[in-house]
Amino acid sequence: MKARRSVWHNQAIQSETKFALDGSLKQLERLTDEVARFCSERSLGDDMKFDLDLALEELFVNSVRHGGCDGMEEAVEIRLRADGTSVLVEFSDRGVPFDPTSAPPPNLDAPAEERQPGGLGIHLVRQMMRDFKYRREGDRNQISMRREG
Repeated sequence: MKARRSVWHNQAIQSETKFALDGSLKQLERLTDEVARFCSERSLGDDMKFDLDLALEELFVNSVRHGGCDGMEEAVEIRLRADGTSVLVEFSDRGVPFDPTSAPPPNLDAPAEERQPGGLGIHLVRQMMRDFKYRREGDRNQISMRREG
């Protein structure tokens, strides 16, 4: 984990954190801990922590269950950067190419039993986060997004 630090009134404030996760759902606890630590160190509110955790858990679980990352070492890299009242998020995985920005939104008006499976989690992430962008770079899916404070 590398972090950039800046000085504010003689107190070091970590503005960024980056960490890697293996392709195992057992890593969810570590993901939650990293997000909680990041938010706590910056005095970010519970709403920010909840939304970041939910969005990153959704992307991570999708990478492991559907993206081919199951069992890979360092399958996912996550970078969080505080930027004023918002948090910039970069999520990268080594899974099969998948552009979540092109996934159609689920039909929320249809009865649950008539809906196509999948897609609701990505829809929630796109609703919570701003500037949601995707690109494929080499062998990695790259997602960038922002959570406004």
